[in-house]
Amino acid sequence: MSTMQFWKPGTYTAGSTLDRATQAEDTVIHSAPASSNLGIQAQRERLPIFKHREKILYAVEKYGVVIIVGQTGCGKTTQLPQYLYEAGWAANGNVIACTQPRRVAATSVAARVATEVGTVGYTIRFEDVSSKSRTRIKYMTDGMLFRETMIDPLLSKYSVIMIDEAHERSIYTDLLLGVLKKIRRKRPGLRLIVSSATLEAKYFLEYFNSGPPMAGIGGGAAPTDRPADEATIVSLEGRMYPVEVAYLKESTEDYVAEAVRVVWGLHMQPGQGDILVFLTGREEIER
Repeated sequence: MSTMQFWKPGTYTAGSTLDRATQAEDTVIHSAPASSNLGIQAQRERLPIFKHREKILYAVEKYGVVIIVGQTGCGKTTQLPQYLYEAGWAANGNVIACTQPRRVAATSVAARVATEVGTVGYTIRFEDVSSKSRTRIKYMTDGMLFRETMIDPLLSKYSVIMIDEAHERSIYTDLLLGVLKKIRRKRPGLRLIVSSATLEAKYFLEYFNSGPPMAGIGGGAAPTDRPADEATIVSLEGRMYPVEVAYLKESTEDYVAEAVRVVWGLHMQPGQGDILVFLTGREEIER
C-alpha cells in the first residue's frame, strides 16, 4: 500500500507524510490509557470540564445566559446537565433540557449520560422517551424544543435550557435563540446555556447583552444584585489529547470511500488509538 500523503498547515511544501507524533501542549491533559477500566466517577473527573465545574455553576447562578466555549470532547454535552442536576436546578419538579441539532446525537448522548447518572429522557421526532414524574435531565433535538414553545410559550417546566452545538447555526437553533431571549424577558429565573466549539462566541455574547435592561418581577425594576450584563462567556481550556490538522493533498470525488481508505491506512500503521469519522448523514453511515 502506498504511503498516504497529507498537507499540514504551516509547512512549506505539500505532501509530507502525516506525522502521528505531536509535541505535548500545555493545554493537553495527560491521562492513563486504560480509561475503560476506571469507574464512572473517575472517568468523569478526568474530563477537562471537571476542573471548571465550580466556575460554571457560579456563572449560571450569577448570569441569565452563560456561553460555554470548549473543544470537542471536553465534556460539555454529557457533564453540564449533570452538574446542574447535582447543584439543585432540577428541584421541585423542574427539568434541565439540552438540545442537539441531530436525532442521532440526542439519543446517543442520552444513552451515555443514563449510564452515568441513571434515568435520562430524550425526545426526537416520533419518539418521546421521558416521564413527567421522573425525568429531570432531558435531551432533545432543537426542533422538538421549538415545537414545545407552541404548546407552552414560556417553557415553564424548564429551569435551565442548554443549546448545544450552537455554532452549527441550524434554522431551529437560530429560532430558539431568538425565542429564548424573549422568554427570559418574562421569566428572568430561566437560565440559558449556549454551548459552542468555536471562538465565535462573542457574537452570541453581543446578541444577548443587547436590548433593554431585564425587568424585575411584575415589570418592576431589575434586582440590584444582578450584573449589568445579561450574558457572560466561560472558556474551557484543556483537551484530552493533542490535535494536529492535516489535509489530503488532492481533492476526491468520493470522500466516503477515501475516508475508508485513509482509516485503513492508519489502522495498518503501528501504534494504538481510536479513529472517529464524521459523515453528513445516516445514509452515508449505513452505506
